[in-house]
Amino acid sequence: MASLDNHNQTTETLTTINDDILKIANQACLKILADDKLVEIKHKFRFGDKSNLGVMFFFFGGLFLVIAPFIKTSDTTTKITAIVLGLLLVVFALFTVIKQVVDGLQINEHIITFRHNLKQTTIPLSGNLKVKMKTEVMEIKRAGTLGTDFIIVTHYLQDHHIETPILKFQMDKANADNAKILGNELTKIINAKFTK
Repeated sequence: MASLDNHNQTTETLTTINDDILKIANQACLKILADDKLVEIKHKFRFGDKSNLGVMFFFFGGLFLVIAPFIKTSDTTTKITAIVLGLLLVVFALFTVIKQVVDGLQINEHIITFRHNLKQTTIPLSGNLKVKMKTEVMEIKRAGTLGTDFIIVTHYLQDHHIETPILKFQMDKANADNAKILGNELTKIINAKFTK
């Protein structure tokens, strides 16, 4: 089984993936297993990733809002407002982390199963299925700073004329070329499973 999670591993299967693709997948926080019978692509959670740092900020900010009213005396309205807002931030952060950890896809000899935005879908393989890739550059600007630019790569399962998102990952805009290379390679790997 070829694993993009450990790019020093060699493979003796028909699915061969070069070291450059393995390194890019690692940068994109993707774990990819591929062999003749199975393709599995999942996200890896990294605390040091920029987007995850923001999620952790919301999580700990929410916890602070839940705990702070009890540390310092305040009126009932302030306590309730802080607790509700804090709980909303904590729940948002937890759902974001859970979504990132469980989203992914798996293709075996007969079916494709994918989870996107916490919704799992299973579809039998057929010759009508095809995967297409789309990219989008997002720019987040803040007053007085350079902001953050990143590229989002989304893979869509196309059945006749219906497109369903099945996989999404993002990288810094500085790595946009690598993100497109990885996206194209994933498209080839997935589409190859549909033609078998």
